[in-house]
Amino acid sequence: MMRNRYVHFVLVVAMISVASRSSADEVVGAGSKERQTEAKVPGIKIVLAGDSTVTTHAGWGTGFCSMLQPAATCVNLAQGGRSSRSFRSEGWWQKCLDQKPDFLLIQFGHNDQPGKGPRRESAADGAFREHLCEYVDEAAAAGIRTVLITSLARRRWNADGYIDPTLAEYAAATRIVAREKGVPLLDLNRLSIEHCNSIGPEAYRAFEPMSERGVDHTHLNTKGSAVVGRIVAAELIRILPELKTAIRENLLTDRVAPIDAGGAHSLTLSETESTISINDGEQTVLVYNKISPPVPDGLDSIYCRSGFLHPVMSPGGKVLTATFPFDHAHQHGIFSAWVRTSYGDRNVDFWNLAGRTGRVLHQRVLSRFRNSDATGFEAELIHRAVESPVVDILRERWKVSVHPSDGTFFCFDLDSVQEALTDTPLVVEKYHYGGFAVRGRVGWLSAKEKQNGSVNEVREPNGFLNDHESDRVIGNHEHSKWVSLSGRIADDDASITVLCHPSNFRAPQPARLHPSKPYFCFSPCVEDGFVIEKGQPLVSGYRFLVTDSPADPDWINSQWQIYQKTVR
Repeated sequence: MMRNRYVHFVLVVAMISVASRSSADEVVGAGSKERQTEAKVPGIKIVLAGDSTVTTHAGWGTGFCSMLQPAATCVNLAQGGRSSRSFRSEGWWQKCLDQKPDFLLIQFGHNDQPGKGPRRESAADGAFREHLCEYVDEAAAAGIRTVLITSLARRRWNADGYIDPTLAEYAAATRIVAREKGVPLLDLNRLSIEHCNSIGPEAYRAFEPMSERGVDHTHLNTKGSAVVGRIVAAELIRILPELKTAIRENLLTDRVAPIDAGGAHSLTLSETESTISINDGEQTVLVYNKISPPVPDGLDSIYCRSGFLHPVMSPGGKVLTATFPFDHAHQHGIFSAWVRTSYGDRNVDFWNLAGRTGRVLHQRVLSRFRNSDATGFEAELIHRAVESPVVDILRERWKVSVHPSDGTFFCFDLDSVQEALTDTPLVVEKYHYGGFAVRGRVGWLSAKEKQNGSVNEVREPNGFLNDHESDRVIGNHEHSKWVSLSGRIADDDASITVLCHPSNFRAPQPARLHPSKPYFCFSPCVEDGFVIEKGQPLVSGYRFLVTDSPADPDWINSQWQIYQKTVR
């Protein structure tokens, strides 16, 4: 189901919408003179009480506390596995009162639900409301102001990619208590559901803990804590404006370089729900696919792929890349994937989609930028093991930067950082291909390949060249500073060349040049296997040169000399 999810601005939009929302339930109790008396700001003290979704290690507490001014104090006493009942019986509530804070932020519900056992569970319309009422009364008796917070949404996604609420009755009970007691309500259940629905399940996985057992749809990772913590902080100062001076408001939104900041060149970026396109004047340079293009009729949907560049075009308007080619439907434009890998006791192939063990897909757009040097964007991709349990093994960050040129060629950089998401490393085994790949036009297939394929395609002469001036046979697996694929398109020439940055792992890297298909890839795994593990990311950088002429080794070598001096 198609939806308007402009992920690149999701945090900004979320914060703006959070700050502007209002409802009768939320503001009850926030307007009386008694509750609007001036607080001790910025030397204010706030205590957090709640379950694991508030804690420092698995909830929004850390993200929220980081939003406070240095003079303010945030004490997080939330405890994993506790409910409104057990938080008191185990003595944690008394510890909150003993802190003598100015404000107590209280969120429960997850562990009050049926099935949690008699020591924890409380009926939403019964004991749960009683417990919250007692908390509010006892805090007030101690001179402490309370803010009731509805439960952070548990991410249970329906078939359409929207949240099925699982804590609605506890959120409703919290709203009732806030109304009855006349205390501020921070409706995080509603806000977090809206946030989830605005970006969808794929993008939200960036904020969820990942382990060998799969994704955790209840708790938050570090990024998630920061995002939800900002939502809480923004809503808190909306319902209690006197706390504004205690919050670092400059952190309430992500700072993203505006797309029109500086630069007099003709490069422009445009974005839709499905693509990001960068143009030089009226001519498209490249398109990044956030969702898969439609699969051709008769082709298995397993070949859907997102998170790749296609089409990549020449200054003269020629398309040099292919997607869903009949000979290898899993190859898409410019893409990254490993072939033979092991993850624990699992073998995962992210390249050959028909094997149904792994795939690479777009997760979210992080930023867009335009300056005097380049126009581009940053995006996150996921390398996923798709067999049960589904595990996101690697997160990859792409930075695509298109540079101004003299109009005779297009030039863009693709910088990549691949990092492990779990404690189990990904072992990339020795293999004869895999890595960063370029898939050229179907018309550039060999005569033999054409005989086995579409008779409607006209075969166009083409070939490979590298910095050793080797062809596709001799150059296969040579360590190469650059590789060029060039050929005829109708009656004209065109080429796409990839420069391998000297700081890359095992640079100059071996390059796989296919003997009959128009694709090649830089493959450090040709030499030997290696490991990508947590805290030790694989960092790579490549520059692409696209021309309306055959490969010119002298010119390409001069361009490589320029590129190898760039600091990445």
